[in-house]
Amino acid sequence: MAKHLFSQFPEDEQREVAAVCSRLGFVPDDFEITDEGFQPDDGDPAQRQVSVRRPATDAQCAYDASEGPGWIGEFESDLECGLFGKSSGRAPA
Repeated sequence: MAKHLFSQFPEDEQREVAAVCSRLGFVPDDFEITDEGFQPDDGDPAQRQVSVRRPATDAQCAYDASEGPGWIGEFESDLECGLFGKSSGRAPA
């Protein structure tokens, strides 16, 4: 199992997350974002799970990222519905 910090994610994912956060009044630093990848023993394709936690609210969620950056849309929906609380108000105008 390999665990990565958000700063180690692919640059395109980092940019997309930053854009989503900015649109909704957040910044990526509001969150602890990590991933873990693993190869199942049965020969299935590698799997990746992204975990997002907002320390200010202690809200957290895990997203299946095995198919790439599609998890970011789910994260955006969770931000919009308030799962992680209100925005920090720190995003650029």
